Amino acid sequence: MRYVAFISYNHRDRAWARWLHRSIENYQLPASLRERGVTTEVASKRLAPVFLDREELPSSADLAAAVRLALEESAALIVVCSPAAVGSRWVNEEIRSFKALGRGDRILCLIVGGEPGAADRLEAPDSECFPAALRFEVIAGEVTERRAAEPLAADVREGGDSRRDALLKIVAGLLGVSLDELRQRDEARRQRRLVAIAAAATVGCVIFAGLAVTAWIARNEAVAQRKLAVQKSLTAERTADFMISLFKVSDPSEARGNTVTAREILDRGVRQIDAGLRSEPLVRAELSTTLGQVYYGLGLYRQSEGLLTSVRSVPGQDARAQARQSVALADVQAALGKYPEAELLYAEAERLLATEPEPDIETRVRILIGRGDTASNQDRFADAQGYFNEALAVGRMPGAPADVRARALEGIALAKAIAGETAVALDWYQKALTERTRVSGETHPNVSQILGNMGATAYLMRDSARAEAYMRRSIDVDRRVLGPRHPDVGSGLNNLGRLRLEERRFPEARTLLDEAVSILKDAHEPTHPDMTFPLSNQGLALAGLGDDAGAEPLFEMSLRSAVANRQTGIEGMIRTYLGDLQCRTGRFDAGLESLSRARPLLIEAYPEDAWRTAYGDNVRAGCLTGLKRYSEAQVLFEVSLPVVLARWPATALHGYESLERSRQGVRSDRVDRTSGGD
Repeated sequence: MRYVAFISYNHRDRAWARWLHRSIENYQLPASLRERGVTTEVASKRLAPVFLDREELPSSADLAAAVRLALEESAALIVVCSPAAVGSRWVNEEIRSFKALGRGDRILCLIVGGEPGAADRLEAPDSECFPAALRFEVIAGEVTERRAAEPLAADVREGGDSRRDALLKIVAGLLGVSLDELRQRDEARRQRRLVAIAAAATVGCVIFAGLAVTAWIARNEAVAQRKLAVQKSLTAERTADFMISLFKVSDPSEARGNTVTAREILDRGVRQIDAGLRSEPLVRAELSTTLGQVYYGLGLYRQSEGLLTSVRSVPGQDARAQARQSVALADVQAALGKYPEAELLYAEAERLLATEPEPDIETRVRILIGRGDTASNQDRFADAQGYFNEALAVGRMPGAPADVRARALEGIALAKAIAGETAVALDWYQKALTERTRVSGETHPNVSQILGNMGATAYLMRDSARAEAYMRRSIDVDRRVLGPRHPDVGSGLNNLGRLRLEERRFPEARTLLDEAVSILKDAHEPTHPDMTFPLSNQGLALAGLGDDAGAEPLFEMSLRSAVANRQTGIEGMIRTYLGDLQCRTGRFDAGLESLSRARPLLIEAYPEDAWRTAYGDNVRAGCLTGLKRYSEAQVLFEVSLPVVLARWPATALHGYESLERSRQGVRSDRVDRTSGGD
């Protein structure tokens, strides 16, 4: 077997899954049990590797080939159990597939929320923590109604197992030994380790007591400091020479009056570093880190990622330089939507800084702000607030960057917005904007970012006029500061285009969205999460202009991006738009299939936002009208239309289309009855 175990989890339980993955792989097996692993090949000190993160999942019920292969090559399956896992089709499918391999007895569970057996009790069925494929037997690859034996489970809920005991239960299950035996051997090993540490400490004290050679130590310290000063002087000198050389050209008369772009200067710099500084690796690393950060600042994330990744392999760098590189690369990963990778890099940078005798406040602030933003984007709002509060405290220390307060206030505002506290978020954004403008002036990239977020927040508050005003100010600042092709400009144009869509001003929306998608395609892969909305919006603009043939491939591309990034709610809306288009073009069966797949996604993602599901039901009613199933359609129209109109006015995109479908359904029914139809 390639993997000791496969961890199956819902994204809402990601923190528990990552803890379990890290704890299992870092658990050092007692020597007496190393030959008793889950396979005959497991004879090392650790249980590794453990498969954690799924590859891209398709839209169908089948698992991706990479995940299916990982399941087949895993000796055990560990399920992180909670109500979120019960509602996840991927977790259920992974359990079903693993049982179909004949390994139902190799499934272990970690209960992090909910209640086992709650599905059988009328009072709280939604709190069930075991997915259906776990509760019932799988026969011939299908989940039956026959009860399965309850699997071995560790329970970390309040009042349950401690984390250490939960880990030992899982490890015992993987090894096939009793929990008591493992606990005894684990405790014995820990006692031996403590004895060894105590003995080593005693010996160390004796040795150091006999080495009272303070002068010798001081001399070596002075030599080390002198070497460091020489290295820093050399780095500064070589950096100055390098920066001057970037702007030199072979024939100045040819360059005079011509435009040289920042991208061309950067690319030239990377080439010069590779060619001219091979004998000075530390200078090369310092300059490469700086250029990688500049690439990031220009929105060239892929170039930044490649350069910063390569520079981390340069030997001989001190911990402070390595920490800066880790933070810079973490910022890039976060911008690419790779939040778990970013979190690991921020944590690595924090560990590196802890080894340095002198504090690096600037890097410390960047770590705290980055970790706060990453936590917000993973819905860990309490963690995010803690990081931002700590950043505010660090900002009061001597030598702290002048804009710490502005950055932390903006982070708090973003966390509030993601959490749905829009009015509170807008107040925090205003504080951040005031502080940022005071520190940096109006023409600063973060001014634009705050304005853009204020526009998005005002939009969620249904204040379109204020949203547009903020968005236009944001785009204007971005164009002046970052240039017309920066991804932030593309995101701003997409937001403004969405406003035009909802006002049904389709020609203006298409112009804005065409430019937005063009810009974002230059910066991102087709399945990047920042591509999902713009492609879907572009499809809606074309559909609004009557170009269904042009809209359909855009919906398909947007759908692939939503599925790849597990954007469940967005996937549901895109399938709804696609189903509407398919029904309008006479492909009723395909349209109804798209709508059937959309509805459970919308219910799962938006339990408190009923208009979305109602809008899908309204589209379904329109499709049924096309099939002349008028009685079914009428019921859906009567139920769905009031819900949609409670959220959207009759002049807005979704409200107008829902009302028109209902009217068309009534007209079609009357015409058909008059002509003698059903």
